[in-house]
Amino acid sequence: MPAKGMGMMTQSSLIDGCLDEFERELALYQKLGFEYTEIGVHGVDAVVGGKLNFRNIKRVKEALKKYNLKATVHSPDILNLRDKENFELHKIVFKSSIEFTSELGEKILVYHLGKAKESMPEEYEDLMREREIDTLKDLAEFAKERGVQICVENNCNESSTEELIQVIKKINRENIGITCDFGHAFVSLHGNEEQFLEFIEKALPFMKHIHIHDNFGTPGLGAEEEFHYRFLFPFGIGDLHLPPGMGKIPYDKIAPMMKKYYGVAMMEVKYRYEELYPSAIDMCKRIFM
Repeated sequence: MPAKGMGMMTQSSLIDGCLDEFERELALYQKLGFEYTEIGVHGVDAVVGGKLNFRNIKRVKEALKKYNLKATVHSPDILNLRDKENFELHKIVFKSSIEFTSELGEKILVYHLGKAKESMPEEYEDLMREREIDTLKDLAEFAKERGVQICVENNCNESSTEELIQVIKKINRENIGITCDFGHAFVSLHGNEEQFLEFIEKALPFMKHIHIHDNFGTPGLGAEEEFHYRFLFPFGIGDLHLPPGMGKIPYDKIAPMMKKYYGVAMMEVKYRYEELYPSAIDMCKRIFM
C-alpha cells in the first residue's frame, strides 16, 4: 500500500515568524509537486505565550489554500513533558499545539519523546517517564475531541528507540502513534543497520507518520553542539538532515517494510540542499509511493 502523499517540512529556522518566507517555501513545494508540508508551531508563531495567535493562524490557513497544500504539524522542539520544573507550561503549550492543528483542519501533530535532565537521579527519571505517559493519555482525549492524532517521535539519544515502543504500548490509545524518524533512529543506533531495521519492524504496528532524511550514523565527537553545521558536515557527524541517498541509511532495505505503511511520506531535508530536492523526490517516490 503506497503512502498517501509526499511532503517537505517548512524550514522553521528560516521562517522565524516571517510568513512571507513561509509562503515562498509553499510556492516552491507546490511547484515541485508536493501534496503536503509539515509546519512547525514555532516557525510560524502559531502559539505565543501558551495561547493561539489567531492572526498568524489565519494567514497560514490562507497560504495553504492558495498553494493547494495539506499539512501536518510539528510541536515546538523543546516541548518536554519530562521537564519537572516547567511541567504545567509545557502542558499548556501542548494543548495549544493540538488546537492549532485542529484550527488548520489537519490531523497529525508530532511531539518529540520527552527527555529528563541529565542531572536528574534515575528514580526521578522513572517518575517523569510515568508522568509523561499519564499526561499523554489525558492529552489523547483532548486531541480526540478535536480530531487530532498525536505522533510521538524518537529522538537521537541511544535509549530513544526502545523506550519509544515501550511508552506507546503503555499509553495504549488509538490516537497516540509513532512518528518514525529514520535519521534520528540511525544516528542514535550508531549506524547499526541490523538494530535500525529491527526498530522499524517493531515500530510499524504503531507507525502513523514518518520523517525522511539521511546521515552517516555517527553520533558525534562529544562537543558538536558548540559548532556550526558547516564544521560538522566534513566529518559526517550527527543528525545532518541530508537528502535521502546522500548518507548511509539503507533506504533500499526499508522499502519492502514500508508497504505496510499508509501515511504521509514527510521529508525533513535542510534548505541548504534545496537544489537537490528533485532528486530526493524521485528517490522517495521509488521507496514510498
